[in-house]
Amino acid sequence: MALKYFDGLNGFTLPLADGELIDFRPVRPTDWETIQDGMSALSAQSRYLRFFSPIAKLPDDLLRYFTEVDQHQHVAWIALVHQRMEHPGVGIARFIRSDDQPAIAEFAVTVIDSYQHRGIGRVLMAVLHLMAGLEGVEILRGYVLPENDVMLNWLGELGAVGKYDNGVYRMDLAVNGDEVSSMTQGVLQKIRAFEDTVSAEAPQNPD
Repeated sequence: MALKYFDGLNGFTLPLADGELIDFRPVRPTDWETIQDGMSALSAQSRYLRFFSPIAKLPDDLLRYFTEVDQHQHVAWIALVHQRMEHPGVGIARFIRSDDQPAIAEFAVTVIDSYQHRGIGRVLMAVLHLMAGLEGVEILRGYVLPENDVMLNWLGELGAVGKYDNGVYRMDLAVNGDEVSSMTQGVLQKIRAFEDTVSAEAPQNPD
């Protein structure tokens, strides 16, 4: 069932707790402007925690790198508001496999401030976990600043093992870990339940 959403490039839609619909799909080269607008929607603190610097705007070469991905070595998915015409981006997640250690991939998850703590990061993390399993990645590795308590605590709850080095925590999350696998199964169940609801509410064509 998971392959329906993740081995292809179709993506899926899920409602947040308040009913707002969010589309989750792979990043496309045409998402350049959407990602740049998402940067503008991040607070200075959120940008610092993500990029470890007060960067305000992504340079063109980095935008190209973030959008022209192969979805194998470099996997990236984006979260978009479904019910607004411009479909603004509200979250993004990616992992990039190490050339020297292909079983390890560095990952990052970012959600704009106005949509944080609404479950989007959990869905994006589940996507990374599933894609990592499909691509043969065994460890998702994230680098987190010590002051980013929310991310450190969340990754710790998912079973990540942390090591402090040179001013940052290296957080290694085993792809087959029990907690992250349980989270991912919960997200898959929500996708199936929402699809069942949509199918049940769809008008039936008479024979």
